[in-house]
This record gives sequence, C-alpha cells and structure tokens, in this order.
Amino acid sequence: MMVENFNGIFYLIIFLVILVMNAFYGYNTLFNTKNFIGKYGIDVTAAFFARFAGAMIVGAVLMQLYILFRGTVATWAFFNFMFIIMSIIAISAYYTGEVDKLGRTDQYSREGWLSTGGLAIGWGILCFGLSDKIYI
Repeated sequence: MMVENFNGIFYLIIFLVILVMNAFYGYNTLFNTKNFIGKYGIDVTAAFFARFAGAMIVGAVLMQLYILFRGTVATWAFFNFMFIIMSIIAISAYYTGEVDKLGRTDQYSREGWLSTGGLAIGWGILCFGLSDKIYI
C-alpha cells in the first residue's frame, strides 16, 4: 500500500531519503544546537535562528510522517511549499557563501547549499512523479 501511494519504490525511496535528511538536520538544529552551530563556526548568538530553522524542519518531518502513513492524495500544497522553500534556501545559501561571502569563515562549508539544493531537486522530482496523486 505504501509503495502504491508513492507510485512505486523509486519515489518512496526519494521521500524516505528526504525524510531522513530532514530528521537529521531538524534534530541537530533544534536539539543539538550548540554543537551544530559550533561545527560551522557560528556564534552562539545565532542559536535562536538555528532553532527557528530546526522547528520548521521538524514540522516538515511530522508532516512527512503523516503523509507516509496516510497517503499522498491531495498533499500538493506541502510538496510544492517544500520545493519552493528548499530552492530559496539553496539559492540564498549559495549566494551568501560563494558570491558575497558574507560571514564566511575558515569553517565555511558548501554543505548548506549542496544539501538544500539536493532537497529541492528531490522535492521537485516528487512533485512531478506524484502529480497524479498530490494534485487531486
């Protein structure tokens, strides 16, 4: 049944990979904040913003769990929202780190725009591949 809800194993695996990535980053930004921001040389005064982002991602994880067990029918708003948000974050992270280099330190990592770019691509693939189910 779960495989049918996702039009086959391919889209289900993409959904599960995104779920794991979101759970990882959500947990680390919301509950492991000090270590997470320290890894990237971010000052502790940014803890609120890290946790703010983490709360949004944990909310997405809860929605993904709901969709995983309840099905994908008529969930277009969530899928499109996540695609748009991850695209905007990836573009802004790329611009910040690679173009204007605002706040770039020795601990700079391309992980920010690579991971969110990958998530945006994943959400885009899901929006397309599940279009017969989510856009009802």
